[in-house]
Amino acid sequence: MRATAYYLRFRGPVRELPRATTLLGHLLWWYRYTHGKEALEGLLEKLPGTGFRLSSAFPEGWLPRPKLPPIQVEETALRKRLKALTLLSFATFQQVAERGEEALLEAPEVEGKLAPPAPRRLRRARVGIDRATGGARQGILFTQDLLFPTGRYAVYALGEPPFDLREGLRFVGEMGYGGLASVGAGWFQVEEEAPLDLPEAKAPTAYATLSPGPLEGALFYEAEPYWGRLGGGYVGARPFKRPYLRAKEGSVYREPDGYLLLDVTPSEPPEGGVRVWEALQVFPLGVKV
Repeated sequence: MRATAYYLRFRGPVRELPRATTLLGHLLWWYRYTHGKEALEGLLEKLPGTGFRLSSAFPEGWLPRPKLPPIQVEETALRKRLKALTLLSFATFQQVAERGEEALLEAPEVEGKLAPPAPRRLRRARVGIDRATGGARQGILFTQDLLFPTGRYAVYALGEPPFDLREGLRFVGEMGYGGLASVGAGWFQVEEEAPLDLPEAKAPTAYATLSPGPLEGALFYEAEPYWGRLGGGYVGARPFKRPYLRAKEGSVYREPDGYLLLDVTPSEPPEGGVRVWEALQVFPLGVKV
């Protein structure tokens, strides 16, 4: 499948690697800042029908393992290696898309000959802040576990973006993805934009997604609960959106065009009359089931 890759290099740690829902939320706040509230509302109305899809970020040359029906393996060590495998190289993804999980038995990732770059794990000590004075609060010290991605990561886009996607990503990278930007977290730069062909089955009967998707329409999936934080101009309001369940990256769908704008407005909206939306999209790569 023909897509456009945006290659990112991180300049600071992150709480978690960028995921499509949160990344798109950052981009939509950037769009509101640069185009205005009415323009954003118009964009949200037409967004599901544009064909534009955005993926989560993955190490360059790697994709999430499709959640296809597992093969039965008796050998305990092999079964554990298969269970631990979450990312596949482009070549292995192509084989799995065509032949199913059986292709993993001869994959170099399972044999220990190939592995994706793993983010370095950091533990940062911080002091608590006194909200009344804005200074350090005596006796409050805590730690945060962070990841520092190494090498380049790729975010993929399908279709024609309804805005300048590279400029939007550049803005997000300068402001910081996912919070803690004031202490140096979430910063990245966009190094390159390039078209490429993502691997998929030639005659697919289903589709694996590269972004979190709705549970509706999923054939094989791993569900996760999600409590998203309000961002952009609503930072400092009630912190959490309404929680919900969604399907993780790699989940498999029968149809390629799943898209859901989910209302996640908290019980007490951050502003009178405001609705908060989360975009759950199927970024489809063809697989055979």
